[in-house]
Amino acid sequence: MNLKKIVASLFTLFAVATGSAQSNDALLELLVKKGFVNQKEIDSIRKATQTEVHLTTSHKTFLLDLQIKNRLEYRNGYGNIPDASTAPAAFVNQRSRINFSYQDDSNLNAVFSIQDARVWGSKDPKGLNGTIQLFEGYIEPFLTHSLSIRIGRQCLAYDNQRLFAENEWRVNAGAHDAINLRFKSKKLNTELVGAFNQTSERFFGTDFTPTELSTTAANSTPSTWTNYKALLVHYLKYQYNDVFTLTTITASDAYQDAINKEQNYWRFTYGGRLEYQKKQWYLTTNTYFQSGRNTTGKTINAWYLQPELRYTSTNKITIKLGAEILSGDNGKIGAIDHNFVPLYGVAHRFNGSLDYFTRFPTDLNNAGLVNPYFYISKTINSHLEISSNNHLFYTQKSFVTAANTTLTKFMGYEHDLLITYKPNSYTAIESGFSVALPSNTLTAIKKTGDANRIPTWAYVQVKFTPTLFNSSF
Repeated sequence: MNLKKIVASLFTLFAVATGSAQSNDALLELLVKKGFVNQKEIDSIRKATQTEVHLTTSHKTFLLDLQIKNRLEYRNGYGNIPDASTAPAAFVNQRSRINFSYQDDSNLNAVFSIQDARVWGSKDPKGLNGTIQLFEGYIEPFLTHSLSIRIGRQCLAYDNQRLFAENEWRVNAGAHDAINLRFKSKKLNTELVGAFNQTSERFFGTDFTPTELSTTAANSTPSTWTNYKALLVHYLKYQYNDVFTLTTITASDAYQDAINKEQNYWRFTYGGRLEYQKKQWYLTTNTYFQSGRNTTGKTINAWYLQPELRYTSTNKITIKLGAEILSGDNGKIGAIDHNFVPLYGVAHRFNGSLDYFTRFPTDLNNAGLVNPYFYISKTINSHLEISSNNHLFYTQKSFVTAANTTLTKFMGYEHDLLITYKPNSYTAIESGFSVALPSNTLTAIKKTGDANRIPTWAYVQVKFTPTLFNSSF
């Protein structure tokens, strides 16, 4: 390139990067008139410099959004079956969350999210015992355009969230303290996660025995809690074509021995999902296996299966038929533990809104679960949706009582009616009503309740998610 072209390129680059369209055209016309370059060369230089500016310009976004969620619940059989001595419960819970998010194209992401989660009236309004907590707080620098590393407190939500979930239904949701190597391309998404928990900055040893008392949504009396000591997860999702998608999850979590604090028992969970979707039809099979050791050191040999068929009609009616099967024992763990535990996933959307089975295998008394389900939903318009969800519950293995009596596998039936109304982009109003018909097997396994009584539950939830500030620069 001769000197004139070099000078023209520099002027053009400056004009494209900093000037207005009108001033750019005037400058380019002047270069042509002075004989520096001809029109064809100007067009070529303009195209090259515009491409360069596009590649080197970084698009930054700062986002501030708010989330306020209130839920009024009436419980007369939620989680536990009522009997003659129980009375209905009612309360309002609230989540107040503010999110700060910064994104710099493929250079850097950062999120800082704090929240307050409470039941109305549970805290002394004159007291000093606040409930502000960190929900998410991470930084994510990009190593390449497609490869990044997320460090800090973050949600792990994979696939249909059966094994790892944000747990949005829970008033304070859920997150993990972890490091996450992430790769994303057009067809392939994969993550490699590692976490290691301790209660303090220790001088010796790695004893992870939390002694701090905690209040949860299910337990109003402060109590000690447990969590994994170490966690390793690999997640992969591959879009083979427009019809088939493959998802795999391989996870290892460790819990320490109750006596020898340096002895850790590792549990291994591995498997995946194959999805087929074409036009109005969706078919999937989800299969996982568990091995390793449980928290008491016993060998694990367990499995999970979820086949599902879904059809969506042209008039926006969706029909879903499937089943969840979790392996178990006959009520008592022998030398081998056959109880599948769905790790840190959500149960509320899978096994009925009454949440009879959320702590595995405790809520099933080591008998496993077979849950055939039938959902039908109708989208009335862009604002309103109604869904009717039906569940049958069976034990996977025949439950044997302490008196050596074998109970029937059928545990009961549950129906959930859900209505969702979204008047605008930042408001969602949900209402639900659930009823169940329990059997004597369910009351025996839950160790509470009267099978002759009908459990009921209802709620109304209002969730606001407005964006308070959004700036791109």
